[in-house]
Amino acid sequence: MRVAVNKKHLSLNEMLAQQSNLQLKRFTSKNYSNTRDISNLLMKKDISIEKKKKIFIKKLHDSIIEAFSVSNAKFSKKTFDVLKVRVYVLRKLINKLRSINYYLETTFLEEVRHLKITKNKSDLKLNGVSALAHNDLEILEYTAYKLIEKAIMLDKNLLCEYSRKAKIIDAAANLAVKDLERILRKETAILEHLEAKLPPAKALTKDLVRQPRYTHWVARVFALLSYLGHLYYQEASIFNNLKMKKKAKIIIDRKITQMIGEKSKLIAILQEKSKSMNKLRIDSMLRREIHNLSTIITL
Repeated sequence: MRVAVNKKHLSLNEMLAQQSNLQLKRFTSKNYSNTRDISNLLMKKDISIEKKKKIFIKKLHDSIIEAFSVSNAKFSKKTFDVLKVRVYVLRKLINKLRSINYYLETTFLEEVRHLKITKNKSDLKLNGVSALAHNDLEILEYTAYKLIEKAIMLDKNLLCEYSRKAKIIDAAANLAVKDLERILRKETAILEHLEAKLPPAKALTKDLVRQPRYTHWVARVFALLSYLGHLYYQEASIFNNLKMKKKAKIIIDRKITQMIGEKSKLIAILQEKSKSMNKLRIDSMLRREIHNLSTIITL
């Protein structure tokens, strides 16, 4: 049975392997130990959600390549301790991206629905639909195979354990606003899987950097990263189309600080109105806006 893999996805997958090979050639223990603090980046709010997510997707991509483009033979005690630090940073990036996606899947999509860009509200609802289908899991398996095949530091003896048959489909896809929630939910599922592959420092043991486990681990982390990149490419395409509509562009381009200010003012107004209007209706609106504000504050 052949799995259908998007041509653009395979291209991103191959580019990831090439970047990993280049990083491997540049490896030195000194460079590997040079980790950067991302606290300021995590707290940055004078920027739109769209731009912040773009920065974090790239940072996650680069950080995973830097962390895992290492021959397992290079992991001394010191280098392994640096890997733990790098994995800790990766988990922080992933958690922030999950917070961003939660906002996009809830508050943002609700605002887009009110713009009536799609024919009906159900176009943006996928209640009860599994985020990752069987074919998605097959794609991850196939791209892991291709990464082992292309990445220098991975054990080629393990290729026989992975699916190697694929039907390549054209990269061109007619994506519309109605596809956005499906893509976002898949991204979130991939981020959850990626976080599960990156254990906390206490659970990160040297067994993970011994073969054959190291090849299986890195190939799957890279495959998840590759799929996330492909899904984000689709998301960015939809956002570009959305921004052609003036009202949608205003929503997308708002800075996080501006959004916090707007929601705080709205909550204050609703709290004042609750004293003189239908309390049940106002309370419902107030709960929704408090939820929206708390969602935005975490971004």
